[in-house]
Amino acid sequence: MRLAITTLTGLLLAGMAHAQSEDWMMEDCMVATQSYFQEFEARTDMKYEGQRTDGTFAINGTIYLETRSDDVQCSYASDGQTMVDYFAEGEARPDFAKGGKSPYMD
Repeated sequence: MRLAITTLTGLLLAGMAHAQSEDWMMEDCMVATQSYFQEFEARTDMKYEGQRTDGTFAINGTIYLETRSDDVQCSYASDGQTMVDYFAEGEARPDFAKGGKSPYMD
């Protein structure tokens, strides 16, 4: 019984070790947001919201632009490394999350 518990604990910890940290996801979402708006010096506030029941991770935030602010959300796969959806300007932007260009790019 003890061996089974030790093995289970080891497997759970090994799986968690592969996910990126909350800080990494918040930083990545901040950079993505500045890239989306093409405002690389804009102040952003990001907050880790946790893991959803479907296994994805949520980062919510706000970017403060010169004349307005916008609420954004980054969704990461269960590995915590792959952005699978991006929400800005009131709608989902899955193409941007998957490496698509910002609509603000020339």
